[in-house]
Amino acid sequence: MPEPSPSAPSRRIGLPLGVARPIAQLARRVSRASGREGGALPGRVLLGLAPGALASLARSGRRRGRRIVLVSATNGKTTTTALLAEMLAAQGFEVVHNVTGANLRSGIATTLLQAGRRGDVAVLETDEATLPRVAPDLQPDVIVLANLFRDQLDRFGELEVLADRWRDTLAALDPSSTTVVYNTDDPLISELVYDYVRAATLEGHAPSVVPFGLDDEDVAQAGLPHAADSRFCRRCGHALDYDHSWVGHLGAWSCPSCGARPEPAQVYADEIALDGLAATTLRVSLDGGGHRELRLRLPIPGLYNVYNAVAAIAAAEVLGVDETAMTDAIATSAPAFGRFERIPVPGGGTITLLLVKNPTGLNEVVRTLVSSGVDVTATLFALNDGIADGRDTSWVWDADIEPLLERAGAMVVTGERAAEFGLRAVYGGLDPAGVLVEEDLEQAMYRVLERAREFTEHGHAYALVTYTAMLRMRAVIAAQGWARTYWANEPRKRGRR
Repeated sequence: MPEPSPSAPSRRIGLPLGVARPIAQLARRVSRASGREGGALPGRVLLGLAPGALASLARSGRRRGRRIVLVSATNGKTTTTALLAEMLAAQGFEVVHNVTGANLRSGIATTLLQAGRRGDVAVLETDEATLPRVAPDLQPDVIVLANLFRDQLDRFGELEVLADRWRDTLAALDPSSTTVVYNTDDPLISELVYDYVRAATLEGHAPSVVPFGLDDEDVAQAGLPHAADSRFCRRCGHALDYDHSWVGHLGAWSCPSCGARPEPAQVYADEIALDGLAATTLRVSLDGGGHRELRLRLPIPGLYNVYNAVAAIAAAEVLGVDETAMTDAIATSAPAFGRFERIPVPGGGTITLLLVKNPTGLNEVVRTLVSSGVDVTATLFALNDGIADGRDTSWVWDADIEPLLERAGAMVVTGERAAEFGLRAVYGGLDPAGVLVEEDLEQAMYRVLERAREFTEHGHAYALVTYTAMLRMRAVIAAQGWARTYWANEPRKRGRR
């Protein structure tokens, strides 16, 4: 359920936190007893009873020395948060983490409520539209701004509006106690951080900012993809120039009118080698000059996951994680649930879940699958239009799915808007006979697994799924015993400090 906007009528009771807390904890126990993961309900109860609970919980944790990190982005925040949590755990910190992905205000409240007195660091994945509603209350020690892409326009409005809200969010933070870790390759984020730094400096502050990015033209593409979301300069409105781009509009941008350009990245990746779906090797500079560097093997495919890893490393560096802990955590990392998560299927073969929810994300999944050369004969696409997916599904028409359709030859199509994606696939060149519509999502999963066993050598199937479809399919998989429930993977302290 969506949370009410700040302007919505309020029926909150306003109980003291000490009274509201046990009631919310009871709600969590009831939710878990009913077989649900309880990621949002306890927080919703808590905030309904005690509207100031988030700020109170943050202050209480800070008095005990707990630091707070907020990680927000349109794409990749779950993976970035998971990687950062694992690095901190490898360092020996006790980590509080909304591992279920409950990243709205209620989910964050649940995480802090559940933590109680535990935790050295709270690493909180934060929905991009929710960030302005929680950051002023939490006053994070570190805030990670990773990217802004067009997503759920029915909920967020135009991308520039969301960027303006992020700019206002930074203005509400204390520049003497918050470090801003941001993607300098994203012109929207780079410019709102520029505004923040300029305003803070005029007020006599010296804000702490850490830009990160990529620096490897060998894995870039010339110019911009046609569905790029940021083409104009926020300072002067002129069209931006791009020498090259890496993911969507993340790239080497500049404004020929006012001279705006990215700040040099302090933490950046180069020497990137994409090894299909197996792994990516890269070098990461930690000091902007290559004097301190890491050589890494990231066992999560895709160039966009390189960005996620670099964002996590930049935040870990701010938080005092040493290079050994970073390297160890990256080497043993696994995809977050539903994000290139490969699940073994009894009897042989696998099904790989790939979350897709906007043109840029879908383009990168297609790019990774096609460039890896894997057999995509057994591919499923599930398109839902729930609130968590975004009611507007027209984004599938802006994605470049043709290379995948050409290689697949046929596709199992399911979800609430299966017909729309089927039509998009036909317009993309797929023979109508190759659009295999299966209305029931569970049956669609079994059907694509049958195709994998019948038509592929190794029995590998790929499921491209929107958010609510991913949760449904993940629940079916967990019920079958093929994988654990996704909330059972919380990072644990590993005993180093």
